Amino acid sequence: MINVWIPTQEEFSEYREECKNLYESVQDKICDDNSFEFICENTLFYLFETNGFLIGAIYYFKDKDGKLFLNGFAKRKMHKLCLECLKMSLNWFKGCVYAEAQNRASALCLLKCGFVRTKENLFKKML
Repeated sequence: MINVWIPTQEEFSEYREECKNLYESVQDKICDDNSFEFICENTLFYLFETNGFLIGAIYYFKDKDGKLFLNGFAKRKMHKLCLECLKMSLNWFKGCVYAEAQNRASALCLLKCGFVRTKENLFKKML
């Protein structure tokens, strides 16, 4: 079973430091220069874990034009669980959601979850 925690929940604190370290280790790869604290406080941030083991996180935010985007990060070798987490989180929203894939694995994950490529690394999904 996959558990989802948000920053205001007590359970989140059990994984906060590990999640922060993971974020900071991949921050350049996901092209986000915001601090971990910023994304926790200013986005719809969801941490995913299973059996006490951190999978990663997905966070949703609006860009300057009001479009809903997502970004995420996860531990290595978590592709199948990442797909489950992404599919689960997409059920919480309606309308369009966008994502930029910075690597092949991210693009494949988005495509497997029903996103379509709109530009070179920009993907869109109608919910």
